[in-house]
Amino acid sequence: MRILIFGASGFIGAHLARHAASQGHEVIALCRSGRVENFSGKCLKWGFGDPLPVSDMKGAGCAIHLAHDFGGEAGARLTIDETLSVIAQLRASGVGRQIFFSSYSAGPHATSLYGRAKLAIENALAGADDTIIVRPGLVLGDGGIYGRIRKWARRLPVVPLPDGGHGQVPVIDVERLSRDTLAIAEAASPGRECNLFERNPRSLRRLVLDAAAEAGRRPWILPVPAMLVISGLRIASALRFPLPVNADNLEGFLANQAATHISTLKD
Repeated sequence: MRILIFGASGFIGAHLARHAASQGHEVIALCRSGRVENFSGKCLKWGFGDPLPVSDMKGAGCAIHLAHDFGGEAGARLTIDETLSVIAQLRASGVGRQIFFSSYSAGPHATSLYGRAKLAIENALAGADDTIIVRPGLVLGDGGIYGRIRKWARRLPVVPLPDGGHGQVPVIDVERLSRDTLAIAEAASPGRECNLFERNPRSLRRLVLDAAAEAGRRPWILPVPAMLVISGLRIASALRFPLPVNADNLEGFLANQAATHISTLKD
């Protein structure tokens, strides 16, 4: 099958492109850099607002949408408008199945800008039977938010965590996520909504301690009021100080404690 992957240079997209290609699929990777690490298939330079590669769209059996602009409110609006535009163009060109990567943060509980943007796209796609919604949990692996958290957990002797890190986090390994996403692309009749995360969540504290233990370290966890952490993250962002997460990430994490998504992973 010919599979188009938009936003293929990111953490999830790169793993998915390599996995799909290893299973014999023809993968067309589209991203702003035009390059996907350790992927030898076809890569095209593409970003929101760019014309779609008409010749590569022909005969495509599936398109997977991972692209997201993190440039604040303007980036969120661009992501919403352009994702829906691309989905409509691909549908008109005959692509029979599309997979939109949403988020565990999307839902009535959404407060973060990221979660609200994903939810807006989900709502706009309501009733589109050819488009499948995938909501992954925190993706474990060598990149993304977890990769940044792991790096800092292995460096710092003291790790400040909101409210001691007792909040629960739904998780999925990036390799499992890649396999299950490809299975959705290949399935005859997949579910309209797929919540891909382990049935039992883990605490943020446990994730940090386990990540540090892999490097033989055991940092001290410093409980900090969540609202104080958010204020600190906003100040750090204004000063352009690099941190593993930002205020929007933390607001999403806090809101996710009220989420009601149920895993659809099969054992």
